[in-house]
Amino acid sequence: MSEPTGTSTRSRLLASGATLFGEKGYDGASIREICKHASTSMNMIHHYFGSKEGLLNAIVEQFGSDIFVVPMRLLDKVPRSKEDFLSRMEMLLESTLEAYIEQRAVLLVVVREQADPSALREYMERFVEFLEQSKKKGFVRKEVDSEMITGAMHDRVLNQVLFAPWIKRSFGIDVLADATYKRRWCNANLDLLMHGFVP
Repeated sequence: MSEPTGTSTRSRLLASGATLFGEKGYDGASIREICKHASTSMNMIHHYFGSKEGLLNAIVEQFGSDIFVVPMRLLDKVPRSKEDFLSRMEMLLESTLEAYIEQRAVLLVVVREQADPSALREYMERFVEFLEQSKKKGFVRKEVDSEMITGAMHDRVLNQVLFAPWIKRSFGIDVLADATYKRRWCNANLDLLMHGFVP
């Protein structure tokens, strides 16, 4: 089988594995099918990853700290003012949504296989810490449960990205590509998280 030019065999295997594991699950996608999808010979998974499980682990590791670079930078310092806090929350929601859209294929595998990427755990822990520090500064109500807020925001972003094809079919909204909609969605969710909906 001749190798296509342009991308490395390892990259194609990672992309094909993510696509097929996301669609069919780990047990449903065969090595033969992944290699065919990647336009490479069957022994390449063993050459690069040792096994099908090694490929899965490498895919999950792609959901690593590099996709959280911008969100983590926003969480690094205690906000200086309420305006700084609100601005960071807005950028955090937008950058997390963009990171999940960019890594959607890997995200599907992570969710389907119930993997536990350390980068995601670190991001969630840092977000809780950021909210706790913001409480001490008076930017967040003391009675707010920081873990629940972190989870709620993460769930909103995760579900928006995971259900993007259904949203497009049902409502004609392209969550993954419509910049105007993404901005509106982020603003509405941030408003809901910050102010609720009771006047």
